[in-house]
Formats: sequence, structure tokens, C-alpha cells
Amino acid sequence: MSYIVKNVLLVVTIAFGATSCSTFKRSTTSAPASGSTAANAKASHPPKFIENISINSNDFKGNKSESGYMPTLIAPASNMEAVAPMAFKYAILLDVPVESITDGKLFDFIESWYGTKYRYGGNDHSGIDCSAFAQTFISNLYNVGVPRTSASQYENSKRINKNDLQEGDLVFFRTNGKKKTISHVGVYLRNNKFVHASTSSGVIINDLSDNYYARTFAGCGRVRM
Repeated sequence: MSYIVKNVLLVVTIAFGATSCSTFKRSTTSAPASGSTAANAKASHPPKFIENISINSNDFKGNKSESGYMPTLIAPASNMEAVAPMAFKYAILLDVPVESITDGKLFDFIESWYGTKYRYGGNDHSGIDCSAFAQTFISNLYNVGVPRTSASQYENSKRINKNDLQEGDLVFFRTNGKKKTISHVGVYLRNNKFVHASTSSGVIINDLSDNYYARTFAGCGRVRM
């Protein structure tokens, strides 16, 4: 981890939530990714992920390129090195060096959904469930269609070893107690982290090693062509 992120972790606390999600949901279509009205509406109240630094575009200068976020932060008076806010935030969430956050399209998509509340059967920024989020993620970023429910996504994906997980692979869970059906799905990112729509916290990033997810983990699937 870069020294920047290490310093920030001293003052940042990130809360992760547990989740479950039904496998029986109505059919839907993918929701839009970046640039949506709902995403733009968030701009008036940008999330603060570290004291005095937001990801509001008014707080920094520079341009966003397809290869990543390269603005120069107009930082408050401090000795902290100025970094791109979006890269800074996701370097912390993924526990990776800030310089490794270069996929602007990926993180712009995640940011447009991050914090969206969970809603059973939902598929837009007013509320979304786990399988609809996975479906929208894969469709928007990889242009590949997947089924609507987590159980169907499991059945229609290629089984892979956990050690072979790559960005965009699906991770599945059995969260219905003794029932052996697949009931929750997330999308793998990197460094053992995955993004998903949790019932408790909405769209969020968690770690596969967290007790709840380690206990309910059911397998991995690859759907990309």
C-alpha cells in the first residue's frame, strides 16, 4: 500500500455491511451507469470520505480521462500530498496503492451507484437488489448479458477457483440459513474485495474474508466472453 493511503487509513473508518438477497425477482433491464440523473443529483451533497476532502468536481481542477482520474486536488492546508479524489477513495476501499486506480470507467460506474439503497426487485438509483446490480455492472462494463436472478447467474456462469478470481467475475453466497440455494451475488474487483448491493448498507464494497461472507460463500463464476 502506498504511504498516502496508509496515512489516510489512520483517520478514515469504513463501515461494511452484511447482506442477503432473494433469488426470485421480476425481470428487468439494465439501469444506466455514469452520467445518469440520479448520479448527478448526488453531486450537490458529495460523500466525504476523509475530513475536508470530497469528490465534488468543484473541489479540484483538471480533467477526467478514459484511462483514469487525473485531476489535481485543491487540498486544504496540510502536509498531505494532493491526489485525485476518486483514486484516493477507492485506493482506501480496496486497500491498494493509489497509483493502481487507473480504470476511470470502472470506478465512475461504481461511484454512480455507491451507497444506493437496497430494494428487493429494484433496478435503478431509487433502490436496487444484488442480482440487478450484478446484471447492470456486467452489462455496462463488459457488454455481456446475464440472467436476472442470483441463482440463474450462478447456473449460467463458468465455475472457477477462488484463487483465479479476476475483476468482473461473480461471487455467490448462500445466505438463507440451512437452505442450499444461491441467494446473493456480488462482483469481484481485486485484492479479495467485491462490490454488491447489501440489504443493510446498499451498494458497498466488502472483503471476501469478512466473517459473514466467508461463512456464506458458495463459489465463483465467470460470465465474460
